[in-house]
Amino acid sequence: MIRAYTERKCVTPDYTPFYLTGYKSPLRKLPAEGVHDDIYVQMSLLDINGTLMFLYSTDWISIEEGFYQELSSRLNEEFGIDRKLVLVSATHNHQSVGDQMKQNEHFNQKYYDWLIEMGIESFRKGLDNLKEVKAFYGKKVITGYYASRVLENTLADNEVILVEFRDENDEVVSAICNWAVHSTAITPENALLTSEFAGNTARKYQRLKGYCPHMIVGAAGDCSTRNTRQGNDFAELERISRGMAEEMAAISVNKQLELDFNDIRTITHHVDVTVDHDDVRKKIADAEEELKTATNFDRIKVLKSMMPALNKLLSLDRVVVDWFADSIRLGDLQIIVTPAELASKFGLQIKQASKAECCLIFGYTNGKAGYLFPEELYGMTFETISSGVPASEVQQYIDKIMTIV
Repeated sequence: MIRAYTERKCVTPDYTPFYLTGYKSPLRKLPAEGVHDDIYVQMSLLDINGTLMFLYSTDWISIEEGFYQELSSRLNEEFGIDRKLVLVSATHNHQSVGDQMKQNEHFNQKYYDWLIEMGIESFRKGLDNLKEVKAFYGKKVITGYYASRVLENTLADNEVILVEFRDENDEVVSAICNWAVHSTAITPENALLTSEFAGNTARKYQRLKGYCPHMIVGAAGDCSTRNTRQGNDFAELERISRGMAEEMAAISVNKQLELDFNDIRTITHHVDVTVDHDDVRKKIADAEEELKTATNFDRIKVLKSMMPALNKLLSLDRVVVDWFADSIRLGDLQIIVTPAELASKFGLQIKQASKAECCLIFGYTNGKAGYLFPEELYGMTFETISSGVPASEVQQYIDKIMTIV
């Protein structure tokens, strides 16, 4: 028996000042100037033949590992749920609040605690309000609103997958939208809180279909609106979110999924590489020189984003990171969990290799791991230029994931 419960809570700060995060813009050091539209946390409890799974998805830039660790530990201690079945995800919204992030200088402990308690209370409420459901899915390749942000006139992973959990009256109790695109349309100079592309699409979809899905971002590292958008303002956000919602609403969600808990498999990959300071200095000098004459908006943004990361690399002797990935097999459904921003090439490979009827990639989930791109994209993006991690390490991580797909 499959049962589900969902609730959605506004988490726009009810205090001032609060601060935005997501870009290295000087405005991020100043208080937000207001709210364009609210941000939300959506929480779902799923009971799959006695195995509980909890989804906590947010309109944030990313998930700090500490937040995930605290929420999953509390849920494990109080309700016994396997911590790997607590999935805390972000839409990668670059115009979101940052007060819940302990790494930020404007960290707000009261706001952070409220968000943790919200998850605990939702889980408790869900236990008492689970409804029996059946699972269905549908998918569609949607073009025109986003594509590769690295290669012009090239698609990335433009497949949108919808999973619905429907009750005996065919009403949707809970749902997941798995897409692969940066939630970015608005200029970094914006100072208004907004749920950006993902959140606005979800709300418009709700008006069309009567329910709001979890917006779960897959392998979107090299996918955004950069090469398809017609501006960097709220009018453009309105255009693309409306168009995406209408396209999603046309997806036929009619293929039933037989669900059962099979297993959880995990891989880890340890990276420890020496920083080449001479190479980093050259990259900084080249970027500074290019900035003197650059006029393209997106290119200037790339160069400015690169500089803080390069300067940080210059202060390090070694780059040491640890990456993980989980495979959760639920009968016809497989979920691949990673904290990383995977390139679309990897996402497509993973989904194609999956033996499940439907494979979802939960990127930006249960931590933050940065951009992981294939070798052919190295040197073409500020993330690969400034990461300090060679493409060979990324490929080793992907190869390990393929062993659990």
